[in-house]
Amino acid sequence: MSKAFIYLSKTTIMSKVAVLLKALAENWNDHLVHPYIRLCYKYRPPVPAFFQGPRRLLDYLIQFIEKGRYILTVEGVEYELNEGEIAVIQPGVLFTTHTFGECIVPNTHLDFFYNTSRAHSFVTSPGQTDLSPHAHLMQPRLNDFPDIHIPVKFVPENPDLFRSTLLQMIEHHKSVDLRDTIKLQQLAMDLLLQLLGTGKKALSENDAEQQLIQKMKAYLASNLSSPVSVKNMAKHAGYSESYFNMMFTKMLGMTPHAYLLNLRLERAKELLAYPTKFENIAEYCGFADAAHFSKAFKKKYGCSPREYRSRLQEQ
Repeated sequence: MSKAFIYLSKTTIMSKVAVLLKALAENWNDHLVHPYIRLCYKYRPPVPAFFQGPRRLLDYLIQFIEKGRYILTVEGVEYELNEGEIAVIQPGVLFTTHTFGECIVPNTHLDFFYNTSRAHSFVTSPGQTDLSPHAHLMQPRLNDFPDIHIPVKFVPENPDLFRSTLLQMIEHHKSVDLRDTIKLQQLAMDLLLQLLGTGKKALSENDAEQQLIQKMKAYLASNLSSPVSVKNMAKHAGYSESYFNMMFTKMLGMTPHAYLLNLRLERAKELLAYPTKFENIAEYCGFADAAHFSKAFKKKYGCSPREYRSRLQEQ
């Protein structure tokens, strides 16, 4: 093992990881599903054999074995993968990889859940096993959600569709065009639905209220460019406006209007990384015009959209 590896006692590391994952599991309804693809390509490890030492991830790693033989050891359990098979490594689990012969492994590192700091997250390196300093970047694990179990060696309901989705993601990830970025997120959503197609069971009645909040988060995320009112939201949820406003505020700690504004501003912030006109960003994110967008942005972030874009370009 390389001297660069971080040596900590197994008990200490497992304790920290368990506490972190437990906290995430207890608050899973606070996480908006909004994919972010960090890396997506065909991995070709050195031949004849290659070993990557132990590490844990902040994000998800999904691998398809297009060619070769691959050994994954996850939390002490060994999994052999051959051509045509799929592996899913979830955040926080300890694993190593060992390849044999010539391998081609289409794969993606991605977040499924929105995190305001996700641009600062990263793909960990072998030896990074204590992620407690980066706990704020850790993605929730799907297997910590109620009634969901996705195995490491994953068999989708439609293997050809799953493979095709991943390969399309790789192609769209090569482009920085806004249309390709949107298509990439759509494909990542499709990938998540395919994962849940095998692992997801019906929610219990006790989860009905939380499920409604998730439904409303998805509704708002998909209507950022539309003039959505609290009355519209309540109608979509099937409640009176007053009850809906009270329930939403209780569950999320802010009013529906404040939540929607924050969502619009966060999306606008992401679009400022691209050479998109301010007028178009305002339109895409549901602001009346560029002036309205600029005023709201400056109030939240303390700088104008133009100033924020300039800072990004200087980095």
